[in-house]
Amino acid sequence: FDEFSSLKDRLLDEDFFLVPFVPRSFRTDIRETEDAYIVEAELPGVPKEAIHVTYDEGILSIVVEEDKDITEEKGEYIRRERYRGRNERHFALENVDEEKITASFENGVLRITLPKLKRTPPKNREIVIE
Repeated sequence: FDEFSSLKDRLLDEDFFLVPFVPRSFRTDIRETEDAYIVEAELPGVPKEAIHVTYDEGILSIVVEEDKDITEEKGEYIRRERYRGRNERHFALENVDEEKITASFENGVLRITLPKLKRTPPKNREIVIE
């Protein structure tokens, strides 16, 4: 019981809440179908305007940048876990038709569809021997 009481005191200690928060990356799933890659990222509470998606030289980048200086309501936080600032993820996805990439954002989930390039099967061609 003494150990529990000591732990409780440490958790409620003022210094505990001053430990700098290290942001975690947002959760992302990537599926591959026959025709495309589908990337889904969980971004609850993030406004669409704070999300930037790019595809460059085989790298899909998702960057979320929220204003750190949000107007605060009166009162002091006892605990603060929601991170505001810059957070990004990068994924290597090749064989993508860059011109046909689409993205949507609904219910806190960003969904990016990256269609694969259509590869034409090689034609059999007889080579003439000289």
